[in-house]
Amino acid sequence: MNVLLTGGTGFIGGKLKTRLESAGHDVMVVSRGPAGHVTWEPDAIRTAVRASDAVIHLAGENVFARRWSVHQKQTLRASRIDTTRLLAEAVADARPQAFITASAIGYYGTSAERHFVAGDGPGDDFLARLCVDWEAARQPAVDAGVRTATVRIGVVQGLGDGALQKMLLPFKLGLGGPMGHGRQWVSWIHIEDLLAMLAWLLENENTQGEYNGTAPTPVSNRELSTTLGRVLHRPAIVPLPDFVLRLVLGEVAELVLGGQHVTPDRAVTEGFSFRFSELEPALRDLLNG
Repeated sequence: MNVLLTGGTGFIGGKLKTRLESAGHDVMVVSRGPAGHVTWEPDAIRTAVRASDAVIHLAGENVFARRWSVHQKQTLRASRIDTTRLLAEAVADARPQAFITASAIGYYGTSAERHFVAGDGPGDDFLARLCVDWEAARQPAVDAGVRTATVRIGVVQGLGDGALQKMLLPFKLGLGGPMGHGRQWVSWIHIEDLLAMLAWLLENENTQGEYNGTAPTPVSNRELSTTLGRVLHRPAIVPLPDFVLRLVLGEVAELVLGGQHVTPDRAVTEGFSFRFSELEPALRDLLNG
């Protein structure tokens, strides 16, 4: 297939590009930088979509890149909603075979008690409202009858960027430990399983709608810390207090401290298989492989 990929120079997209090309797909990357084949100029997007069999949209400002000032919140919204709408309108006009988009498990809000599955309603914090509007921007493609599927991505475990990479140095120095009280849920996924799920959605014409990009076994933040310490042969007993997280991260800290238990029931029911369902084998694969 000829695949148009946004976010193809990022942490997830760069790896997905390699995987798709290895599977025989031709991939064109949309980027504002020199590494892309297509710019974000609307006419260029429309032309590229017309030449594609499928569009995969992963682009978006990193939610954890900086504190959520008013300006940063506007940037987060524009980088997701505006780009999705532009692509969805081009997809509605050209009608490729599939439109695969990213979202986030932030859609559900945070909770210590609830266990979320695809089909549950949204939360009401900033990130949940952002995800609702982000997913709504797909609607022109849906209305045009294009098969549209969205992955609500959890905490991606992978090297090169993301949460795990940021945790490695303090843990290797013996300074790692749980964040806050440590009881909050972490819904994680190995990078290879996320790439496999995106490829599965692309290639499986029976998939559409929303899927949770998380492993079947969420863990507590304390269990994540303990497991990472064990894999690295380091203690994991130095907690990071709530007030420090709030001081450093601002409003973003509430996501980390609130947590959410999200499972991929729908993807599993429809036939997707995980290589890494448990956290420790996933971390060992990444860090000892």
